[in-house]
Amino acid sequence: MVGIWHETSGGLVALRPEPFEREQVLHDSIERGAAMLPLPGQPTLVMLGREVQLGNGYADLIAIEVETGRPVVIEVKLASNADRRQVFTQTLGYASYLFGLSVDAFEQLLRPHLARGGHASIAEAVVAGVGDGSVDAESLNAQMAQALEEGRFRCVVVLDTAPADLIELTGFLQAVTNDRLDIDVVTVAAYTVEGTRVLVPQLVEPERTAALALAAAPVRRDAKPAPGAQAFADSIDQAGPEHRELLRRLLDWARHLEAEDLAVLYTTIGKGRWVLNPRLPGQGRGLVTIWNDGGAFVSPQRSVFQTEAPRTLAHLDERLPGEIRQNNYLTSPIDQDVLALLTDAYKEARIKKSES
Repeated sequence: MVGIWHETSGGLVALRPEPFEREQVLHDSIERGAAMLPLPGQPTLVMLGREVQLGNGYADLIAIEVETGRPVVIEVKLASNADRRQVFTQTLGYASYLFGLSVDAFEQLLRPHLARGGHASIAEAVVAGVGDGSVDAESLNAQMAQALEEGRFRCVVVLDTAPADLIELTGFLQAVTNDRLDIDVVTVAAYTVEGTRVLVPQLVEPERTAALALAAAPVRRDAKPAPGAQAFADSIDQAGPEHRELLRRLLDWARHLEAEDLAVLYTTIGKGRWVLNPRLPGQGRGLVTIWNDGGAFVSPQRSVFQTEAPRTLAHLDERLPGEIRQNNYLTSPIDQDVLALLTDAYKEARIKKSES
């Protein structure tokens, strides 16, 4: 897990990533600094166009891999984007549109974008972008023509977070595609360090992620939920000072659920983490879990919302677009309005049980 830690009097504390205000913010960063992408082979990318029309859609970014002449299709999606699950379909669709084009046809698609940069051709843009005289325009055009003809592309998906299902899909696509197509997924987290925004990119490696999850499994099996919330309450003083207020507010909210017979509280203690689970009465599952794990986090369980509180789920999807998923962390501020909606969900679940 890549992150940024800072020293406090109580020890090292992990900084919590900040959500990107809009997708365009991350989009702008990638366009300005393609070198930040930690891609296999460390290729040199030169950006050619943004929002490039390819068929009925618009590719976020189109670049050229200088060393090979391969076109690169880059799609940027945030967790809040409802289309994020279709990102591979979009990206591969754009690559298929380019398959078989001539260099002239490819260049025609990019002409208005090249013109904005003051360039008459792709080769001219790449030569200027590299800027050290190492690129031969004729050789680049020949490589590009071969790549287009043979379908040799690099597809890059850039996300703020990568849920387990997308990591699994990435691994599958990487396993079944041939050597003509590279599919890479990069996550980018944003932090504020002494008033400066810092971006931390990380290449998603499905095989390594699966191995780490497998290695962690025995620890999770050994950690057993215990009734009550006192252990979680006691853990709050071990959190960074900046996280304690939210943790106490979440604890008070969970205890209120229990007092209203809307939930039964259980705490699970792991290595350096405490998890508070407000379970639905009579069930071994809850609508959310609360984490004290280097910060204060709330994880929704969408599958439980769908079966136990579908009406409130619709309101939550409006209030927090794309955030009520399965085992992810909410990235929007957890204010009183959000907690009120979560309370409504537990109330809906109780009504549903009484009617059944």
